[in-house]
Amino acid sequence: MAAALGAELAERRLEWRRTPLDVPLLLLVVLVLVQWAVGNGPLARWALAPPPSTPELTAAFPTPWLAVGAVAPAQTLRALLLFVLYAAVYYLVVHHVRTRRQVTRLVRALLSLGGLLAVLGLLEYLTGETWFLAWRDHPYRGRLSATFVNPDHFAAWLAMLISLGFGWVIARGRDARRASSLAELVASRELRAEAARRWLPLLGVMTMLSALILTLSRLGVLGLSASLLVLLLLLGALGRTRRSRAVSGVLFVVATGYGSWLVFEPILARFRQGQPGALDRWGQYVSALPMLKDFPVLGVGLGGYLEIYTRYQPLGDRPLEAWYAYAHNDILQFVLETGVVGAVIGAFLLWRLVADLVGAHLFGVGTCPVDGGAGDTARRSDSLSVGVALGALGGTVAMLTQSLLDFAVRIPANGVLVATLLGLATVALHTRLVAGRERLLTAVRTLDLRGRAWLPAGTFAVAALALLAGWSAFAVRTAIVDAPLERLRLSASPADVEMVLAVDASNQTALLARARARQDAAWGAWTGQTGSADERRRAALALVADGRADLHAALRVAPTNPLLHHYLAWLEAMAGVVEERTGPAALALPLAHAARALALAPDNPRLYGSVARLAHASLRPLSLEAAREGIRHGAELLPELVDLFRPIGLAEAEWLALVPDSALDLLDLATVLEDRRLVGPSLAAYRAALEAAPVESRPLYRWMLALALLGSGQAPAAQAQLEEALRTDGRNPELHRALGATRAARGDADALDSFRLALAAAGERARVRPIPPPFLVRDERLIRIAQRRTGPNWEEPARYHRAFARYLVERTLWEQATPEWQRLALDDPKDAEAQFGLGLALDGSGLASGALEHYRQAVALDGAATPYRERLAQRLWDGEQFSQAITEWRTVKGQAPKNLEARLALARAYEKLGERLDALSEYGEILELQPDHAGALQGLARLGARKR
Repeated sequence: MAAALGAELAERRLEWRRTPLDVPLLLLVVLVLVQWAVGNGPLARWALAPPPSTPELTAAFPTPWLAVGAVAPAQTLRALLLFVLYAAVYYLVVHHVRTRRQVTRLVRALLSLGGLLAVLGLLEYLTGETWFLAWRDHPYRGRLSATFVNPDHFAAWLAMLISLGFGWVIARGRDARRASSLAELVASRELRAEAARRWLPLLGVMTMLSALILTLSRLGVLGLSASLLVLLLLLGALGRTRRSRAVSGVLFVVATGYGSWLVFEPILARFRQGQPGALDRWGQYVSALPMLKDFPVLGVGLGGYLEIYTRYQPLGDRPLEAWYAYAHNDILQFVLETGVVGAVIGAFLLWRLVADLVGAHLFGVGTCPVDGGAGDTARRSDSLSVGVALGALGGTVAMLTQSLLDFAVRIPANGVLVATLLGLATVALHTRLVAGRERLLTAVRTLDLRGRAWLPAGTFAVAALALLAGWSAFAVRTAIVDAPLERLRLSASPADVEMVLAVDASNQTALLARARARQDAAWGAWTGQTGSADERRRAALALVADGRADLHAALRVAPTNPLLHHYLAWLEAMAGVVEERTGPAALALPLAHAARALALAPDNPRLYGSVARLAHASLRPLSLEAAREGIRHGAELLPELVDLFRPIGLAEAEWLALVPDSALDLLDLATVLEDRRLVGPSLAAYRAALEAAPVESRPLYRWMLALALLGSGQAPAAQAQLEEALRTDGRNPELHRALGATRAARGDADALDSFRLALAAAGERARVRPIPPPFLVRDERLIRIAQRRTGPNWEEPARYHRAFARYLVERTLWEQATPEWQRLALDDPKDAEAQFGLGLALDGSGLASGALEHYRQAVALDGAATPYRERLAQRLWDGEQFSQAITEWRTVKGQAPKNLEARLALARAYEKLGERLDALSEYGEILELQPDHAGALQGLARLGARKR
């Protein structure tokens, strides 16, 4: 731009070539300037407003139609600079590519660059070497991306150039001289050069196509397909399907087939991919549409999507954990960022483009809006103009197609290229490109720089210099700030923070990092041991004030960032602690910012949990409401919130109010309370869950309640619940197993029948593949909650054989227990419990030698199970294998130092073997743990020693 403007100023003449995009582009620039000028005043005032008189969970978000132009004006200004960059590239091409030779050179330069990057990318991809493109990281291993970070964006860039290359082959194929025979081609240097110029671009196009296929980009393939389809349809409509085009098409199909064959399965796998794939972006589009309702006229400001989307981000997209800077749909994002006004201007731009380039100049329909003729006088027919224009328009179609599912046009390389293609199409169709006799067909406005004409020229020059300054500042900022910013997202380094703020004093990421560092330093000063309490308070409050100033400055720049409000809430809460303020009044400001954070990220469960923590000591009703909403949005918060309220001692009704009224949430609460031994509230939650449960799921809820009742010693009530459940689901093995355990706890002989019924029901289910679970429920969360009590394999018959075998051992029914444990040991030879149980059964049947071997196997499989070692040690001792028995008892002593029975057995072993000192030492250690232990006192008496 500087060179072009300097040349025109040197000639004392400014020239403007009219284009069909002049008016819409000017309107868009004016719209964005209006957005920037209107700014975000109401949002900034809302972000820093005093707290309300009554604490609220979620603050009301202001959405004035016209009072907000850009939610983040600084971001809008940066986006405007990028947009004007694209427009500048377009106008540079239109104004300074004027001749057939210049068009040819520009197209060749673009195709050469595309071929070069494709070759470098292919070399890196196929060899696995990175030295070709060693200066950049490659986060997408296994996909070709050349110099691009994202393979999908490289694919979009390649698709545009492939379309341009195809158009270039069309343009060169019609007018080129051809040899009548192979001999003439070989003999003529001129014909060989002409053939090379005609076919080498096609070779480059095929190279780029192979590179595009190896990017494994679904959107790239889709965009290229749409581009080629439009291009072929236009060719057919123009009647330009000839043999050369057919040959080009065949070669193109061959290249496509070869590239697809190379990676056929990977690219098909990419197309079959579900979440997080392209098809799953539909939910993001739907969730973002209310943004247009809140900001209908001017939108949220160009580039402002990333600053406001958390307010609309659904729970499934992990709000505040995953930050979406783009809508993954450039057209939708443009409408959201510029509102209805921008949508109308954008539609006008597209209509102007199609009506002029396609309608007037390709088909001769209508009138060129910039004095380029009408009807046949406007229609272009020379092959270079038509071919280049078709290729460039096809590339634009590829970008538009990909923009429906991605943000490729927001990548400067892609935006600059599509602007270049539009400029090429405009030049090709508005210029008569006859070599040596080129003539522009549109109107040109000139300004002679004499006298007062210098005033508009100077204004234009100042505007151009301002743009250059803006672009330069943006480039310098990017070069200096980006690397420290990336490091700040991982860990806050003071040097990185100060470096970023020295270049960009309003950078919200750096301001937040510095505020958090100051908050940590303030807390350290307050809780430290140096100085008096007043000195520590003054030092802490000074740091708090600095941190508050940083967060306020960040909020003026980005008042819709929920993270800033969240951290400011906790900074103000800490200030209250340092100032020793108590009661609800001390929480007014922290809760106000927490409520604003929730207004900006209403589906984020962590923010609700934050409010619950802030308010739980002084404002219990608000805290419980926040906890309830947090659990509604994220059930994973339940355990930590139960731990938060547990020291307070909630009543049963308050515990039930902690979660939503759904059966699932109540059941989840019941299990968490039960794990923390809060028996009364747990049983109340189980009963409430049962009442709220749907009919088809009630057997499972009754079973869960029965287990809790049994665990709390209420076996009769547990039995009643299980019997009621069996009336509905009589062939459920888990219900029969639980009833057997309940009857066994009551000493009821019918327990044996219940365990046998459980085995029979499990056997029936085992004949079905896959084995159905005992409770036929489909809700994954309900299944996970239930499996906390059973383990993951609750449908396996082994579970019921194990329960039956345990019961038989407890009742010393050794002969019946032996085959059950044998079955389990055969099914899984690495099952330590099965080996131990089989040892017990054989031991009880009088087969001590066989039992000993199974005890050894159990210890070998699970050496940490002290009961296994104790039993093995005793049997080794009984078999007069004294040394091995003592070794096992020593191991038990090391694993469980407070196991007095094992210590006593070891002491008696030493005593029997005549190791008096070792025996005395063991008896003494037992008495240190339990001074009145009778066995140790008797041992000391036998050894003639006294208690120390």
